[in-house]
Amino acid sequence: MNIIGGNAKGTLLSAPQGRNTRPTLGRVRESVFNVLANVGILETKVLDIFAGTGAMGLEALSRGAAEAVFIDKATAPIIRENAARCHVADRVKILRGDVSSSLKALEGSQFDYIFMDPPYRRGYINEILKMVLDLGLPAEDAVIIAEHSISEPPDLSLFKGRLALWKEKKVGAIVVSYLQCRQESNFNEFNETGNMPGQF
Repeated sequence: MNIIGGNAKGTLLSAPQGRNTRPTLGRVRESVFNVLANVGILETKVLDIFAGTGAMGLEALSRGAAEAVFIDKATAPIIRENAARCHVADRVKILRGDVSSSLKALEGSQFDYIFMDPPYRRGYINEILKMVLDLGLPAEDAVIIAEHSISEPPDLSLFKGRLALWKEKKVGAIVVSYLQCRQESNFNEFNETGNMPGQF
């Protein structure tokens, strides 16, 4: 598994042994960053939840993001190694507690892009989205990029006035949902145009 684009393009990433980690498929990662390139990645702050190898956050850093925070209680040493390989260790913070306590520790911080790839078929996706929103982690007009199984989409009826589906991409049984975070006062404008402010 390699970094696909940017300054660290081609860098080989270490991955843990066994099947407890599901690295995001290369073609899925490439599709995600093709979408985000149209919005802008330079100097953004990113959060990578259930980070695994750290591939999503490291890809963002390679393409010009300013800093990234990674959450994964099992793979912190691998993320640290991969950050060093990509020469971005000085722009990385790794939280190795459980997801709930790690997210609470970030209260007061804000992120432009939030990647999340929770374990499938455990009902985590809505729980994590609620925590992220309640803690105020998304910056204004942030995008949450949630990878999930086709049978377990986020229930956006739980987040009216807070999240809207901007795009979704299906790759086999995997779906990537791009969720736009908006303040309620600006939500009608987004729903009418389908574009993010400043897009294109």
